[in-house]
Amino acid sequence: MSSMSTPDTATPASGRSASRGALRLLTGAASVLSRIGGALSILLIVVVLALTTAGVFARYVVGQPLEGVDEACGFMVVAMVMAGAAEALRTGHHIRIDLIMGFVGPRGRRWLDAWSNLAVLVVAVLLARTGWHTAMFSYDFDAFSPGQLELPMWIPQATLPIGAALLGIVAFAKLLAALAGDGTDETRGGH
Repeated sequence: MSSMSTPDTATPASGRSASRGALRLLTGAASVLSRIGGALSILLIVVVLALTTAGVFARYVVGQPLEGVDEACGFMVVAMVMAGAAEALRTGHHIRIDLIMGFVGPRGRRWLDAWSNLAVLVVAVLLARTGWHTAMFSYDFDAFSPGQLELPMWIPQATLPIGAALLGIVAFAKLLAALAGDGTDETRGGH
């Protein structure tokens, strides 16, 4: 007998290794993208805080309100939530009902994690699809915001499909990790 493995015996181990490598690559990419979204969310929080402070100061101290601050802050709040949703999911800061998790073993927690990530993925796909169609409708019909900024509506509306796509990427990576048995969210919160 030869000491070399036949392709049939080497395939399962190399296939598992390749799928683990692909899962690590997907998880790493999802992590990088969600961290970028989280950083953007933090930046938007600072900008909204600065604009709100400037608006209050201008209105109540100077006596001249800044035009469009409320409208801009409203658009940025939506963008901040959508940009930060993926990072919140990745780090385990979404809400999860832990009562059920305490009654099931590790295998049950893995399946509950898989189910919850699948639910997040489905919602993210629906949000991305709906948001895309809404933004494209506004773009096609040249719709503008009704407020003082008169901003093309597709710009703030585009934050919904972009944020939902980021959320979907993270949910998909977490779903595959849960199905592969690569850990759960039980120690860091959940969704």
